[in-house]
Order: sequence, then C-alpha cells, then structure tokens
Amino acid sequence: MKKRFLAALLVLVFLVPVMPVMANDWQALRDQHENALADVRTREEELSATRSEMDRIYTELLRLDDRLSSAVDDLLYIDRALTFTISVLAQAEIELAIAQEDLERQFEATRAWLRVMQEQGTTGFLSVLFQATSLRDLFIRMENVNTIARHNEEMVERLIAYEARVAEMQNDYLRQLSSVEGLQQRQQGYIEYLEQLEAERETFFMELMADEERQIALVAFYQEQAAVADAAWRAAYQEHQRQLEQQRLERERRRTQERIRNMSNLNGQFLWPIPSVTTANITSPFGNRRHPISRRMEHHDGIDIRAPRGTHIVAADGGTVILSGRHGGYGITVIIDHGGGLHTLYAHNSRNLVSVGDVVSRGQVVAHVGSTGVSTGNHLHFEVRVDGRPVNPAPFLGL
Repeated sequence: MKKRFLAALLVLVFLVPVMPVMANDWQALRDQHENALADVRTREEELSATRSEMDRIYTELLRLDDRLSSAVDDLLYIDRALTFTISVLAQAEIELAIAQEDLERQFEATRAWLRVMQEQGTTGFLSVLFQATSLRDLFIRMENVNTIARHNEEMVERLIAYEARVAEMQNDYLRQLSSVEGLQQRQQGYIEYLEQLEAERETFFMELMADEERQIALVAFYQEQAAVADAAWRAAYQEHQRQLEQQRLERERRRTQERIRNMSNLNGQFLWPIPSVTTANITSPFGNRRHPISRRMEHHDGIDIRAPRGTHIVAADGGTVILSGRHGGYGITVIIDHGGGLHTLYAHNSRNLVSVGDVVSRGQVVAHVGSTGVSTGNHLHFEVRVDGRPVNPAPFLGL
C-alpha cells in the first residue's frame, strides 16, 4: 500500500507546474503563490471532509460495538435457552417412555378383561345373579356386577385418556424438537451476523486509516509547494520593490538636479548666514569627510562655519519657520521654508530667536551660534535642502 501511495505522490509532483523564480516577474510568481495557497485550501477542505467522514465512521463503529455486545448477549441467551430446551426434551422423553409403558400395561389389562368378557358373555353375569340365595344377596351380587361394569367403563376411559396424553406428549416432543432446531438455526444465523459485523468493522478501520494517511500527506505536500511558491514570490517581490525604490531615488535625484539647475538664478543670492565672519571660517565643506567624533568616513550634508558663541545667525532668505527647537544630533535647530521645496537649516545653536510659524525676512537674526547636539565646538552647521534632499550650499552662497 505504501509503495502505491508513494508512486501516486510522485505523479502529483510531476503534475505540479514548475514555478520559475524570476525577480522581474514577481506578479506571475504571486499568481502561482495564490494558486498554491488555493490548492492548500482545497486539500485542507478535503482533509476536513475526510475527518468528518472519519467521525461518522467512528460513530458507526461505536454503534457496531453496541450491536456486537447486544448480539453476544443474545447468543448467550440462545445458549441458555438451548441448554434448557435440551433438558426439557430429555425430561419429556422420559415421561413419554413412562406413559408409553403405562399405556401398554393398560392396553394389555383391557385386552385381558375383554377376552374374559368375550368368553363368558352376558350369561356369566346372569349366572352370577341366579346363584343368589336371598334378596339381600341378589342386591349384593347386582352391586358387584355394576361395580365390575363401572370398572370396565373406567378402564376404557383411562385407556382413551392415556392414548390422548401419549398423543399430546408426542406433539409436545415434536414441538420441542422443532424449537431446538429453530434455536440452533438462530444461533448459526447470529454467528454469521457477528462475522459480517466484524468484517464491516475491519473495513471501516482500513478506510479510516487510509483516508487519514492520504489526506495528511497531500496537505503536507501542497503546504510545502505553497511555502516554496511563497519564498519565490517574496524574493521576487523584494527585488521588484528594490528596483522600484532605486527608480524612485533616481527620479528624485534627477528631479533635484533639474530643480537645482532651474534655481540657477538663486546662485549667489542667499545671504551669508553669519555676517560677522568670512568664508575663511568654513572648517568643513559639503561632501565626504572623516567625522570629528566617530572618526568614520561619512557624508557631510552642509558646511560648518566657526564663530564665537552667541554670534548672530541670520536668515539666508525670507520664508516661514517650520522647525525651531532641538533636532536630534543637530542640537538646537531652525529650519526655514523658502517655498518651491527649498529649505535652509541652521544647527548647533545656543539659542533660537524664532518660533514655528514665524514669517522671517532676508537677513533677520534667527539664532545665536552655539555647540549643542553632536558638536566639538562653537560653530554653525548650515544646510540647503531641495525637496528634502541636502545639496551643496556653495552655489547658493556664490562660493
């Protein structure tokens, strides 16, 4: 059985369509994954139906057990009834034999008396009466003759009764014998019935075990296929998402570059954010550098301008304050929105002089230089952002 089941399972394996793992075709893999999940659901539904059928078979087995128990009880009853009937038959045979012997004796006695009566005839009775010596003796003789007559009549009646009793006992014997034969046939029928129930029970068990083994194996097989399809789809989907993200970043990069080119009229139009110091105080330009604290090579998103603590920081251009306060490693920070996706950022301040929502003018003092956040000394970290992406501030400052 197991060899046949494994052969069938191998046929199913070759019938399952091959699922190509192609990163650029994640939608097809998703469809295959959904189909695999549908197959799993179908097999699970079949397994559920099979288990419901198994429950029904189990209930039927319980009923069969009850019927078997009842049949065994009936069989024991038949055995007891058969034993009793056999004992009754044995007693009836004894009584029948006694009755037949008694009948034979009565019959022989009656025959002997009839022979005497036949030999003597009626003259014998008259002779007895005529021999009476007195009236009293005559009455006595007549009473004796009547007694003899009654005795003869009673003997004949007893003979008839014995014959009837013997006939009745013979009929009872035949009925009891028929009952014994019927009980024997019923006993044999119950034995065959029990054998049939045992065969049905064995069949039920075999069906239950085969269905459970087959359905569990199929569910496990299709679950494995669904897991393979899921892994392939997820890998392809992640690759697809990565490609989409790369495309999005590339579009944003190109859009930012285009916006920067379109903003060429702003080149050199931003005010220098610390009017009291010159560009000679730039300590760290835009681009890759070794971080002064972590000592790792990192990208620097702005320029650092060294200045004494408390030095005024002015707005590079007019706009609206969208952030004023602590901002992670930037420390105390101001961000101004100049419209069109263009922002400027002023970080590591010791104090801010504006609040969120304030509309500031070009050259307005917005903060004082400090060294808050991740900083090694008093300076201004100045950024220019286009659509949220940091760009080199130098062109905007005319550097």
